[in-house]
Amino acid sequence: MNKMQPDTTHRSGVEAPDADALLHRILAAVEKDRHRGRLELAVAIILSLTTLSTTWCGYQASLWGGLQSTKQAAADTAERQAAEDTIVGLQLRTFDAMVMNEYWTAMRQKDTETRDAIFVRMRPQLRKAIEASLAAGVLHNPEVAGPLQRPEYVLTEEQNAKRLREEARQLHSAAEGAGRASGAYVLLTLMFASVLFFSGIMGTLTARRVRIGLACVALVLFIVTAIRLIQLPICRAESQPAGNTISDAPQ
Repeated sequence: MNKMQPDTTHRSGVEAPDADALLHRILAAVEKDRHRGRLELAVAIILSLTTLSTTWCGYQASLWGGLQSTKQAAADTAERQAAEDTIVGLQLRTFDAMVMNEYWTAMRQKDTETRDAIFVRMRPQLRKAIEASLAAGVLHNPEVAGPLQRPEYVLTEEQNAKRLREEARQLHSAAEGAGRASGAYVLLTLMFASVLFFSGIMGTLTARRVRIGLACVALVLFIVTAIRLIQLPICRAESQPAGNTISDAPQ
């Protein structure tokens, strides 16, 4: 029995370092899994926020695209109506010019009956303009503006055409702004897709440094894109822009 005692002591001395090394390996693996779990949690958060942001960008791009179509259609309608009013105004102005010439001819021929008959049948705008021109001495002073050039001669059709052309110009500008906003949201959608790519490929790699590097790239790209997203104008579902105006849409 005494001879076997040294063998037990020797065996215990050999097993003690192995047990310590095994314990260290277990603790290192647990610590590695802990760091890996934190990294995967951070990436999962980035993926969730990126997915939500991508959906929002697609939704906004659709709204701004619809608003662009609506504004463009309204601008085209206004331009067509302006063209029609311009043609009608030109026809009325030509007719008034013919009537005015007949009036001047009757006046020069001292045909009072014809002159008065023509004057009575004139449109009110032309009648006021002729009276103002005669009072200003248009028959004796060639520098006095004729009836058709006086402010009293106003054609409603010409005024409507001018108003509609300005409205069409504003609608075109609004449509261009909506188009720029829609394009900006589409661009951010692509940038968020890049974040998803870097975050997704990270899960297929085992090298810790590469995983951390890809996670940093995804995080930086997400932050930059999110800041740009906050700066973009928002279009409501009823196609009314909120926050920034259409004119503030990205160039």
